[in-house]
This record gives sequence, structure tokens and C-alpha cells, in this order.
Amino acid sequence: MRVEADPDGRPAAVHLSGRRCAVEATLETWRIDDEWWRQRPISRLYWRLLLEDGRVVDVYRGLASGRWFQQAY
Repeated sequence: MRVEADPDGRPAAVHLSGRRCAVEATLETWRIDDEWWRQRPISRLYWRLLLEDGRVVDVYRGLASGRWFQQAY
């Protein structure tokens, strides 16, 4: 998944199925820090986004790697 971020690091557009969709609104943000005792702890920053086509998606950025992912439920 590819995410275009604004200068503050917030998602401005996401590329889903080869199509660019602008972010209309950020509905929610949250951070998860878990399994701190393991060699590779989990540290993620999540955004719930309303896209220009009306879809709502959750994306997160792995804070250790800097990579973006779409959350699958």
C-alpha cells in the first residue's frame, strides 16, 4: 500500500487497487505500543480515514519501520 503524507506526516491520499484516493477527513487517530518486552515490539500509529469516494479505511504506519499498511479486519 502506498500513502502520500502531508508535511506533518498525516495521510493526504492513499493508493488502493492502483487508484489514488484523496483523504476527505481523518475520523480518528490512535497509537498502539505493545509487546515492549520482545525483540521486535509493536509500535503503530493508526488513522481512520474518510476517502473522497466515500469509503472509510484504517491505515497505520509502523513507527519502527516507517512503512504504511492497511488494517484488515
